[in-house]
Parts: sequence; C-alpha cells; structure tokens
Amino acid sequence: MLAFVFVFCTVGASSGWAASPCDGVDRSLTSERKAELAPGIAKELKVKKVIILESFQFGGWSIIYVGTYETDDIFLFYSNDPIKNRSVTAWGGVALRSEEREIRDWTIKNAPGIPPTLASCFAWHVT
Repeated sequence: MLAFVFVFCTVGASSGWAASPCDGVDRSLTSERKAELAPGIAKELKVKKVIILESFQFGGWSIIYVGTYETDDIFLFYSNDPIKNRSVTAWGGVALRSEEREIRDWTIKNAPGIPPTLASCFAWHVT
C-alpha cells in the first residue's frame, strides 16, 4: 500500500495533475443506487447476489463493475438504464498499461454506440 501511494504521488507530481480520460464521467454511486441495481443484475447474471463495486456513466451509457461471489468480478456495459435493460457486453480480467488502446478499441467494437469518452475512461481505468 505504501508503494502504491508513493508511485501515485510521484506520477501525479510529475504530470502536473493532468486531466484524466475520466474527467466528465459520472463516477458517483450511492448506497441507494447500489441497492436498486443489484437484484436485476444478479438475475441477469443468474447468480444469487451481487455487490456493485463501481459505476461509470456518460451520455446515457453505464458501465457497472460487479462482484458476484461466484465468479470473477466483471464490468457490464449498458446502453440504457441498467434497471430496465440487459447489458450489451461484459469484460473481465486484467490488462497491462500498454494495452490501453487495445482495450478502448475492444470497447468500441463490442459496445456499439458507446460514447468515445466513456470507452477511453474505461480503457484508462482498467489499465
């Protein structure tokens, strides 16, 4: 943990606190919203329960990061309200920092119509 903090501070200081690709993306997620999302997502994934870990929202799209207690954590992509709609695609796993462009390209290909800002934010976040 200490090494992470040191690296974060060093990178932030050397970059002049440059804007991130997630600037403008709504990352807020209340406990109430988590509780609203969880039952429908659990049903969609055919698991008993889920925990909503993170949310990214932009341009009517949402990416919801979910833990299922049964599988690896997964990012689900929604082109509309996640409560009323099924996900368009899903992504799980790990990515290297050098794979940011590939992850962005994958996102645009597999989530047709996703705003480029949200695709870039997702790729930056997971790498």
